[in-house]
Amino acid sequence: MKKLVYHASIVLTAVSLFWPVIYSNVPALQRIPGNPVLQAIVGLLLFGGTAYLSYDGKSEEEGAEKNGGTTAS
Repeated sequence: MKKLVYHASIVLTAVSLFWPVIYSNVPALQRIPGNPVLQAIVGLLLFGGTAYLSYDGKSEEEGAEKNGGTTAS
């Protein structure tokens, strides 16, 4: 479940990053009141924070151990 939340947060963070461009090019979204730049900042903080908190580095380390125990560092 934590991995699903992480992946969804990453996708939503990417959408938030380009929100002002998406907002200006899709007429249906222009009905949403508010400043799209502020909406993008809030989305980045909210979804980026969620992705940061739900990240589990153990899966990355376990994958390295399965592949012979060598890493790039």
